[in-house]
Amino acid sequence: MALMNGTLSLRPRGLWLVTSLELRQRVRSVRWYVALGIWTLVLLGIGVMALAPVLYTSGWGAVAPVARVMFSLHMLLVLFAMLLVTPALSAGSINGDRSAGTLATLQASLLSPLEIVLGKLLAGLATGLAFLVLAMPSALPLAVLGDVGILYFARVVAMICFLTVCVAAIGLGLSAITQRQLGSVVLAYVLVFGVTVVGPILWGTSLTVLQQEREVTTYSIDYSNYDTNTHGVCITETDTVNVLRMDLAQPVLWPNPVIMLAETAPTQELETLWQDTDASGFDVLTLLKIGMREVSSPPHPSDHVSCPPDAQDYPEDLGTPMQIPMWPMGVAIWAIAALGSLLLAVFRLAVPIKRLGKGTRIA
Repeated sequence: MALMNGTLSLRPRGLWLVTSLELRQRVRSVRWYVALGIWTLVLLGIGVMALAPVLYTSGWGAVAPVARVMFSLHMLLVLFAMLLVTPALSAGSINGDRSAGTLATLQASLLSPLEIVLGKLLAGLATGLAFLVLAMPSALPLAVLGDVGILYFARVVAMICFLTVCVAAIGLGLSAITQRQLGSVVLAYVLVFGVTVVGPILWGTSLTVLQQEREVTTYSIDYSNYDTNTHGVCITETDTVNVLRMDLAQPVLWPNPVIMLAETAPTQELETLWQDTDASGFDVLTLLKIGMREVSSPPHPSDHVSCPPDAQDYPEDLGTPMQIPMWPMGVAIWAIAALGSLLLAVFRLAVPIKRLGKGTRIA
């Protein structure tokens, strides 16, 4: 009970006090407003430069596919901006105040550690999501012109907000356990770089190891007796080959922010991509989702079929390949890491402090 009344007590007034103090410190620089203004103009300029030539040469009929692709690119840019800005703002929040001698003042006040941590989290979230809010003047028209569904749009925005909260929370946790502000910021960027870049590299290089000999049956067209009226005859051949098991390395891709954002796209079949001549239902996120699910799915007999569906003796009983969604595991990993980081930061701010690093400033 004493713990709930002290360390974990939460009052709206205390939460707002810390959040407002943090926001005043973060946005008091004129350069911050200049950066946000440039960001807005750049996104608007990219959208106009992409749509204007299409509208001039082909008219409104060709705008929808281009607008849909540009919408997905805008959301990817927002995600990258969040991944660049949020660690710098949150990972130096606690140890930065400790170095400046202002953290002890907050700890000695009536504010609880939970209020301090959540206030800093809300301030980091507000500054990180500023890039998302200012992207809306260009993203919303692109979504309307590209026939982007409301649910698709809401999923993309929700995923970016979720990742922003998690990155800010992990940054606070790193800021609480490290003494120097530069060290926690570097660690936060290393973490983001690891899950965004290093993870896919490890997954790609795993193909040299994750191979398995299997007896597979391949289905191909017999061109020796090819008949244009029947589109050929599908023949079978059984052989022992090395099968890639990229699905075994899929866990390294689960927390990847780009893949998690792509998982919000509508589910499309690969065959639909080849049949959709104008590609009006596809964008960058959709293609990335299809590609990652195809290459990281478990081996299936249909992987070795090269016959067209209208060929004679085409195999109809192979079933459908199993595709494993990656976003539930990614959400779980980020949520656990964020919650653990917040709890760590809260208990590191609890007073009295039982253990203090060498050279750490109190006030």
